[in-house]
Amino acid sequence: MTNSATDSAQPERFTGWRGVLLHASLAGVLATAVAAGLGAVIQGPAAAGSAAGGGLAVVLLSAMTLALVDVTERHAPQLTIIAFMLGFVLKLLLLGTVLSIVPAPEWVSAAWAGLTALAVVVVWQTAELRAFSKLRFTVSPHP
Repeated sequence: MTNSATDSAQPERFTGWRGVLLHASLAGVLATAVAAGLGAVIQGPAAAGSAAGGGLAVVLLSAMTLALVDVTERHAPQLTIIAFMLGFVLKLLLLGTVLSIVPAPEWVSAAWAGLTALAVVVVWQTAELRAFSKLRFTVSPHP
C-alpha cells in the first residue's frame, strides 16, 4: 500500500508523450478545420459537418491512445509497449462499435468523412513521428 504523503513528495516523471500528444492533436485539428472549410466552400454545410466529424473522430481516438501511453509511461514504464497495443485495439473496437450501433444521419457524406479521416490519420502520424523524433529517451526506465 502506498502512502499519499510519500507519493506527493516524489517528482512527476517526465516522458515527453504530452508534447507528442499536443503536437499531433494540433496538427489533426488544423487538418480537420481545413477539410471542413473546404467542404463548406465546395459542397456546403453537410460536407463541412461530415469532414469535421471524420477528422475529429480520428483526433479523439488517437489522442486517447497517446494519453494512455503517457499515463502508463509515468506510472509503469515497463508496460508502455503493451499500452500502445492496448490503445490501438481499444481504438479499433470503439470505432467499430460506434459505426455498427449508431446510425449515420442522412446528411452525412461518407466521402467527406472518410477522406478527411484518412487525411487526418496521415497528418497525425506525420506530426507524431516528427515530435517523437525530437524526444530523447534513456535506454532503461528510471526507478
